[in-house]
Amino acid sequence: MNTSKALISKEKELGERIKKLRKEILTSEKILEDTVERYITFEMSIKNFYKNYYLVKLGNYISVLEGLKNKLLGVKDFNRNENLEVSKETIEDIDEKRLKILYRKLAKIYHPDNIHSEDDKEFYKIRMSEVNRAFEKKDIKELERLLKKAYIELGIGEYSSLERIKYMEEDIYIITKMTEIYQEKIKILEGNEIAKLMKKDPKEREEIIERLKERMLSEIDMYYKICVKLGYS
Repeated sequence: MNTSKALISKEKELGERIKKLRKEILTSEKILEDTVERYITFEMSIKNFYKNYYLVKLGNYISVLEGLKNKLLGVKDFNRNENLEVSKETIEDIDEKRLKILYRKLAKIYHPDNIHSEDDKEFYKIRMSEVNRAFEKKDIKELERLLKKAYIELGIGEYSSLERIKYMEEDIYIITKMTEIYQEKIKILEGNEIAKLMKKDPKEREEIIERLKERMLSEIDMYYKICVKLGYS
């Protein structure tokens, strides 16, 4: 009898740990999502600045300089438009049946009727929105991942409480490490020369561009003279 009570008490304790881990996973996922969004936004702003400012100011100089360097290296200009069309088989290679089966399973799991407490509402809402996004994108791998997470986080299937806790702790560890990776990627972007130039005030930025023009013109003159001497002109 005492053993039975101890097991019930232990299972209750494990259940509370699982609920806590579910909340920690959602918090960790939100931090990762925000970090990835910051990285993507920052990267896009650098690319736009490079295209709309840097190349506008220096594009011709860069093109001439690269052309002279390629002449010396014996590199030919290739047509970049060849064979760029993506195979239709690749795009259409999606198992619609599998996609629908996975979606129905997950929709059933996260149906509002399955919510047992107010604490579960936010969890179910977030997971179902992830399911809908994956379905819209026809992302079978993501739906499969979400199904496995559902089995672990909600105790569906043959996972014991201890196994579920282990998987969830590993999930938090992976999410945390991914966040750290993207934080490091942001730092690397911040050290990028284009990013540094982008953050300068307009006057200083123009001064830097003028210095870069002078340097490129000097290099163009040097490479041109070498090409003439070698008979590449």
